[in-house]
Amino acid sequence: MIQRHGRLEEVRRIAVLRANAIGDLVFALPALDALRAAYPDAEIVLLGLPWHADLLRGRPGPIDRVEVVPIYPPIREEMGREADPAEQERFFAAMARERFDLAVQIHGGGRNSNPFVLRLGARVTAGLRTPDAAPLDRWLPYVYYQPEVHRYLEVMALVGAQPVTLEPRLQVLPGDLDESYEAVPEAGPPIVVLHPGAGDPRRPGISRRPSPSATAYAGPWARRPG
Repeated sequence: MIQRHGRLEEVRRIAVLRANAIGDLVFALPALDALRAAYPDAEIVLLGLPWHADLLRGRPGPIDRVEVVPIYPPIREEMGREADPAEQERFFAAMARERFDLAVQIHGGGRNSNPFVLRLGARVTAGLRTPDAAPLDRWLPYVYYQPEVHRYLEVMALVGAQPVTLEPRLQVLPGDLDESYEAVPEAGPPIVVLHPGAGDPRRPGISRRPSPSATAYAGPWARRPG
């Protein structure tokens, strides 16, 4: 019988499903740090998007490797691309060969993501669950109005991982600084960055119509990239 809490024994490989945007990754970083501290010798594999692979390749941190999720609505969608059942089957066959000891779902409430995680064939599954979602071996109710950092730390506690930080931190590489100086000179006035992006095209209206608060923050130094 599977225990519902506590650290697992003999964990060599862990999968984490978090296949969404940059802000979603940032909020999950403290939970990933906790997972790394609890399982220092395990390989942690992020099931993510192509940009995750580009960003995290060679970057020190809790993630050892990224496996790109195929088009699999609504977990991964791309305009103009259709889901390919054969590609999906190849992906899940490859993941089964990984023989994950643990698979963690931190990609929403589980209505679609829990069946996805269950198809990985991991020894133990853990994550979030809405009332209409398939149960995992260890799960917590998905609470919509909850700080994201705390939510994912609570998920990691299901597998014995305790918080080591509440602050998201991403290691900056020399190449990151070089690229930043191409966009913003190294010497110059202070900069406030406003990020109006969103996955839903109806939401990032601030980029077209700056709000009063955005205007007040930017003040006389306002500039737009590009």
